[in-house]
Amino acid sequence: MLMEPQLLRLLSHGANVLDILSRIEPAAIGMMAGALQRGLSETFTPEVMRDPPRVGLTGVLKQLSDPEVQKALGVLFLLLKALGKAFGHLNEDMKALEALMAKMMPKK
Repeated sequence: MLMEPQLLRLLSHGANVLDILSRIEPAAIGMMAGALQRGLSETFTPEVMRDPPRVGLTGVLKQLSDPEVQKALGVLFLLLKALGKAFGHLNEDMKALEALMAKMMPKK
């Protein structure tokens, strides 16, 4: 029961999350968690969940002029840029690994 693949994967993912969190400044984690909690509690009210607002293209453009939306988008774009950079490094690592494996595999 303890060695079931699903449990092992869950433990592995949990360890990965803890490793990631350990690399982030503790104060930053607290600020992020607090901001996320406030944002979620202000956004996902029962009223909003029953009847979510519909936003069209004009509404999106209007929201883009809101300073709070601009700040949130700025943070989101910083995260997206960092993820893109990480994927670039991941691709480089994968190419190096594939080249190493190709050297190790017998030629047919």
